[in-house]
Amino acid sequence: MAWLGLDCGGTTTRWAWWPAGARPGGSGAGVQPAVHGVDTAAAALVERLAAAAPRRDATAAVCAIAGAGDAAIRAELRAAVQRAGVTFPLAIVGDTLAAAAGALGDGRGVLVWSGTGSFAVARGHDGTLHRAGGRGHLLGDQGSGYDLVRRAAAAVVLAADGLGPETALTDVLVRAFGAPSPQRLGAVLQRLSSGEVAAPLPQVLACAAAGDAVADQVLDDGLDALAMVANAAVRAAGLSWTALPTTFGGGVLEQAEPLRARLQQRLSAFGAEPARVAAAVAAALGAARLAHDWQQRSEPICRWVDDGAL
Repeated sequence: MAWLGLDCGGTTTRWAWWPAGARPGGSGAGVQPAVHGVDTAAAALVERLAAAAPRRDATAAVCAIAGAGDAAIRAELRAAVQRAGVTFPLAIVGDTLAAAAGALGDGRGVLVWSGTGSFAVARGHDGTLHRAGGRGHLLGDQGSGYDLVRRAAAAVVLAADGLGPETALTDVLVRAFGAPSPQRLGAVLQRLSSGEVAAPLPQVLACAAAGDAVADQVLDDGLDALAMVANAAVRAAGLSWTALPTTFGGGVLEQAEPLRARLQQRLSAFGAEPARVAAAVAAALGAARLAHDWQQRSEPICRWVDDGAL
């Protein structure tokens, strides 16, 4: 018996099996129903499932998908997958659940996530999950790759209009996005997915490292906001930061040590211990564990899957 988990983020899909190591994992493009529509996302999901389980012999599977927090979207995706001939038990959940299962499956703790999007999830003493942030790039995702680049682009536009200081970000982002001018940067970004907007984050980090004060302030402001999101999740779970297991996850925090250090400094002001960094495949493994506990009806995780989203 083997349980399959897919972690379908904004830019990448990873899959893994439970028990860990039962079969090798893989990767593919992201699945974004909120960006590309449910039909396109469903077709992409069927392709990812076929690649992950070519013999269709999973005991059960959980697909954790960015933008699948809405119950109607989850139902449409699941129906489309079943029509495509997938017969093993399948649940679709929001991607935050897989990340939480990978980081918080065994006890109290807090996961602080920054990838294309961002959120924080704390697990209380009774196994209940409490989420803050991650409400989409228009209204949330503080301190995410998207948010940090958006803040940097906003600083460029302010500088172009004489409303903010000059910054090396201007040439860097105009070139990165192929914009005809700094003033047209907003029009270019509006046509892009959140993952495409987040892509030039390494250039923003390089500007900050080279001493650009505006880029440095952009990073500080974004991480200040993410720290407040994390603190809100911990408070909602009725926890104290003292001796609380803390995990950083998501591509931004996995890959950018300077951002981890800045965020750790902010959380330390709340009393947080040094955080561990989740492996890139942790959310996929978390989804596979969700599949196992859902199919086996093991509490409290099966309840997380039944709820579908935080």
